[in-house]
Amino acid sequence: MMVKEITIKTYLNKTIKVSDAQGTIVQFLDSFLAQDEKFAQFHEANKPKGYTHDLLYPLTKGMSEYKGDSIYQFRVRTVNEELAAYLLSGIADHKTNELKGLARTVKIIPHKHISQVYTLTTMVLANPEGKGYWRDCMTFEEFEEMLKKSMISQYEKYTGETVDKDCPLYDQIELKNKCAIGVPYKGITLLGDKLSLQVADNETAQKVMHFLLGNSIGIRGSRGFGFLGYRFL
Repeated sequence: MMVKEITIKTYLNKTIKVSDAQGTIVQFLDSFLAQDEKFAQFHEANKPKGYTHDLLYPLTKGMSEYKGDSIYQFRVRTVNEELAAYLLSGIADHKTNELKGLARTVKIIPHKHISQVYTLTTMVLANPEGKGYWRDCMTFEEFEEMLKKSMISQYEKYTGETVDKDCPLYDQIELKNKCAIGVPYKGITLLGDKLSLQVADNETAQKVMHFLLGNSIGIRGSRGFGFLGYRFL
């Protein structure tokens, strides 16, 4: 499986709040996908999308706004070869009311041993019992079980492979936030987390984590949630 990372340089037409940047990028990408019938249907499908993105940068600590008439960039990662080709074919020429594409570059994330992954954007999980944010209704051990099931489920649904559910995916987990992180999304606030995982030294863990680099961890990766940073051994 190949993970491609496309860096898109953009011109921001007007000043926006940092909290609005995620939605601005989503609208930029969605409107480009909607120009093609196949990818418009792909966007609407209820299944793992196999792509994810981070936020506009540079972003300095304490910054509350992205300034208009300025240049920023963001990254899209994907394991979908057709999607990568489509993005490369025209995303640099695409524009919305807020963003105008200027240029794009691409690289392939190599198949090296991954020692650590960590969230660069907030990760959100779907509570199977519909009880909302996990800290309000379950133990940390139950959260870990939900996290592992989510990672395996995303991989299996996208690849069609079956994963040994007893195989360890990580040796250590660290939550970076002491309380829920709220992210505006479609008029509501989703609650999520930032975390770091020391990746297990086995073939299954390495395959799943490599996939998640291009799909995200948790849900709504195509909305910019759960974008992962990584370190190789």
